[in-house]
Amino acid sequence: MNAPASGHGVGLEQREGEVFDLGYRHYDGPRGGRGKAFMAVYDDGIRSVLGLGRGVAAKMMCGISGLLVLGPAIFIISVAGFMSSFGGETDEIRLPKHEDYYWFTFIILLLFAAIVGPALLSPDKRNSVLPLYAVRPLKSLDYAIARWLAFFTFAMAFTIGPQVLLYLSFVLSDDSPWGYIKDNGRDLWAIFVIGLILAAFMTSLALAAASLTSRRAFASAGVIAFVFITAAIGGFGGEILTSDQDRQEHAEGASSSTGNHGDEEVQAPDGDAAHYIHLLILPDTMLAGVSSWTFGDRTHFPVSPWYSAMTIAAVIAGAFGTMVFRYRKFGG
Repeated sequence: MNAPASGHGVGLEQREGEVFDLGYRHYDGPRGGRGKAFMAVYDDGIRSVLGLGRGVAAKMMCGISGLLVLGPAIFIISVAGFMSSFGGETDEIRLPKHEDYYWFTFIILLLFAAIVGPALLSPDKRNSVLPLYAVRPLKSLDYAIARWLAFFTFAMAFTIGPQVLLYLSFVLSDDSPWGYIKDNGRDLWAIFVIGLILAAFMTSLALAAASLTSRRAFASAGVIAFVFITAAIGGFGGEILTSDQDRQEHAEGASSSTGNHGDEEVQAPDGDAAHYIHLLILPDTMLAGVSSWTFGDRTHFPVSPWYSAMTIAAVIAGAFGTMVFRYRKFGG
């Protein structure tokens, strides 16, 4: 049996080591904790929406969308100011109302949400960096809410900013500004209510779609597809559920009120069941329903406007809940 080799054997060189005390110190600086980590994710979300650290197209998207939303408001203000300066009456032209302007805002914000919104979540999933957030004192729910609030900040600016400018222009161009405020004070708080609801609606849709896929293109298509598919279901469903009797009664009512005799084309949906499925046309439910009702128009509702409000609330809650469920744990 061979003896074990010794350190002093042939061909082996004995080495010596020495440990130096370099004065290692633990980190004793400020520790932000969970709140600081939350704000860091929120700030990073703001940068993502602005396109900072990305290409030129991403940087331009936010600015172009903002100009598109503000452009008509600035044009309306310019026209009203031009007429007032030359002694004209703004009552001679029909300026868009606040609820009318929200139709335009809805379209621009939908495109903005579909294109920019997924950038807050999809890249992190695609690059598998979500587990890195777990090394901070940050909960997965904190991450999801911080991202949601980052986009909501811009969406709220897009929905409320132009409307406030319009309201101020209407006040300043009126012969009695204080009288206009007293007569139209409802519009001011309605602007903020509808602005918050519409911003929450778009934010929740965009981030719910982004939470389901790591591909931004799929998430963008999903946002627009959801709005169009639900609208198609509501429109076709309304046509199917409208009976011939409903159409006949509607035609008789229309002819008696207009002096015609059944010549007027009857548009479905007109039956009770059709009115309810028609709520799936979300742009109409949001703007012709919730928005008009909030601004005081109660003359055109075939069903209680509370159903419109509940439909929009259900969409917001469902989309937000989907995002939260997907991020119930990092890497989900």
